[in-house]
Amino acid sequence: MRFLVSERCGGQLGLCSRQKFAPSAPRLVRRLPVVPLALYHNPGPREPGRAKAAQQSLQRVLELVQRGERDALVDYFATSNLTDTPSLKLASGGEVMVFEDVMEGMLLRSPSQHFLDSYAIRHLILSSPASTQLLSGLMLGPNKYIQRMAVTSQMGESCILTFTMTADTTAKQPTSPGGNRSTDKTTAATPTAGDPGAVVSEPPVWRLRSVRGEPQYGIGVVQPTAPSPELSPEQIVEAHLAALQRKDVPAAFQFLSAGSRKIIGDVHKFAENVAKHRRYGGLLGHIVATSVRRCMARPTTFLEIVSVTSASGTRFVFCYILSQETSGSGAGCWSIDFIKVVDDPRLVEAVESSCAAQRRA
Repeated sequence: MRFLVSERCGGQLGLCSRQKFAPSAPRLVRRLPVVPLALYHNPGPREPGRAKAAQQSLQRVLELVQRGERDALVDYFATSNLTDTPSLKLASGGEVMVFEDVMEGMLLRSPSQHFLDSYAIRHLILSSPASTQLLSGLMLGPNKYIQRMAVTSQMGESCILTFTMTADTTAKQPTSPGGNRSTDKTTAATPTAGDPGAVVSEPPVWRLRSVRGEPQYGIGVVQPTAPSPELSPEQIVEAHLAALQRKDVPAAFQFLSAGSRKIIGDVHKFAENVAKHRRYGGLLGHIVATSVRRCMARPTTFLEIVSVTSASGTRFVFCYILSQETSGSGAGCWSIDFIKVVDDPRLVEAVESSCAAQRRA
């Protein structure tokens, strides 16, 4: 990085008082170029067409999402996402993979290996976005493209999805949006017009590597005080835990569903039940809460397993179960139906292992 250092002598910038100049003599000023360099600068790939190709592939993915053609989406998934997925053999000799088998294989892996998180599944698989807005795109090398996009669901939830596209240089271009992926990994090549003997490799196929979501309205800035259609279920769980951590029981009570309130009673009864229960009482003033796994059981049902370390240092595992209102004044709002204590030793052990892996990461 270049710096322009100024030398001050006699009150003049860059001039010393020992130098004598005639008053009428013109002064030539030489301007040195100052080149500011960013802390991180990514000039992008040498072929500007790669970013455009990645964007076009992502656009085709979004078109398939809008049409609900799930099986056709498999053709645009990165090969690494199809590991251990069984394939069906066709009479023509080709093989295809079924979308449900791909999703089942993904859910059997650890959450860190899921290429679609709960935000992506909710906004792209279980439903299609009502509106989208491109935010920013970035090439991270010649074979990796990142695209951030603001998404609003049909029920009003807003979030930001980050798409990661990778270039597959050994695959063939899909013949159609709904075409089946070929199992032949030979690089496609075609002879050139000038030299019939020479071959030119086909451009790489851009495929979807992962999709991650985050709240469009950061929960760390202003804590929500009640369910709202634009809030995600992940935000509701985080806001509820934050309220219990600061021992604000009335605020935590606001995130319970109408059915849950009917069973529990008023806020005083809720506070009494939490205080007298050894495990639920561990939520009050807890040290830390770690999200272990998130799952969309159904389009309107969300589950999250949370590991909580109480103020006394004891660790408890809870399962949050949320539902989304589909009608009435609360349409689109996510709220908490149940908070269950996890007692299964095998599940608790799995949670411990997951938390340890997150700490190492």
